[in-house]
Amino acid sequence: YEKQKNELKKFFSDAKAYAETTPAEKNLRLEAMKGIFFGTKTLFVHVNYVKEIADAVHFSKEAGVKKMVIVGGKDAWMVTDLLKENNVGVMVNRVHDLPNRTDDDIDLPYKLPALLQKAGVLFCLENSGDMEQIQSRNIPFLAGTASAYGLTKEEALSSITLSTAKI
Repeated sequence: YEKQKNELKKFFSDAKAYAETTPAEKNLRLEAMKGIFFGTKTLFVHVNYVKEIADAVHFSKEAGVKKMVIVGGKDAWMVTDLLKENNVGVMVNRVHDLPNRTDDDIDLPYKLPALLQKAGVLFCLENSGDMEQIQSRNIPFLAGTASAYGLTKEEALSSITLSTAKI
């Protein structure tokens, strides 16, 4: 894990240095990263657990990333202050799922959107994973479930429309 983090730090450091100069020869990998440092592109980080979320937020801050979004974020409810403080949104993945841990509340995935809403964290519902195209028809059902477990109907609708657009 530490080795991979160090490799990422070096890559982001190289990409930032590349973005701040006008190189004679284009490096397409580093060229694609430019917008992340200027705020024209968003960095999407797929993580679920508290340590991973915290590492991602701190890493992006250190690297000079302007906009970052957590994708997945099953433990995001435990670090809402960190997310809100750093203006990090969350794309909540599949509320129709089981909790991560055996001792978690069985309804936790259903309640996660309401917990994020209550804490003031920008979030949206998404359905990535197996067979996204076929499963996209279920997105309104995800919003309905989130509504049944704490969101108002307007907040649930916003979680699949306006909030998605903001993110």
